[in-house]
Amino acid sequence: MNRSVIAEVNAFINGIGSIGIAESFTSPAIKQKRLTQNTAVGERSVTYGAVESLDTSITFKALPTAIYAELAKLDNAEIILKKAIKTADKTESLEFTCKGAFDLEYGEAKAGEFLDVKITQKGLKVYTHEINNKVVVDIDHENLKCEIAGKDLLAEVRNIVGS
Repeated sequence: MNRSVIAEVNAFINGIGSIGIAESFTSPAIKQKRLTQNTAVGERSVTYGAVESLDTSITFKALPTAIYAELAKLDNAEIILKKAIKTADKTESLEFTCKGAFDLEYGEAKAGEFLDVKITQKGLKVYTHEINNKVVVDIDHENLKCEIAGKDLLAEVRNIVGS
C-alpha cells in the first residue's frame, strides 16, 4: 500500500478568501456517543448516531488581521481548510468546514522566528468533511443532523422529535 503525503493545507474564510497556509491542522475526531446497557449476560455499548464534542486546532506562522472579523461572529465563525494529499501518482483533495466559536492565541515572540498563532475550536456547531468534492461527513448540531457516508444517522430521531 502506498503512503500518502500532505502537500499543503490552506485556510479560507468566506468573503475574505485565503488567510494563509496552515502549519498544522488537527481535524475533529469522530467519536460516537455510546450508551451502556446492563443485560442478563453483562454490559454492552449501544451507539445511536450522536457524536462527542468536535474539536479542532490550526497553527499558523502568520494571520491577516481579517481573522478578527471572523472571531467576532462568535458561534457563527467559519474556517474552511483545504488539503492536498499525494499518494503515488494520484492527488486528492480534502476539504474541512469548521463552524463555531474559536479561540485565538499568539505564542511566544522571539526575534528572528516566525510568528506562532493558534486557533482552537471546541464543540463545533457544524462540521463538514469532503473528499474529492464528495461529502463524507456532515454534522449539524442545531438541525440534529449526523450524516456519515451518505447515511443520516439521526433521521429517525429527528422524525420522532419533530425537527
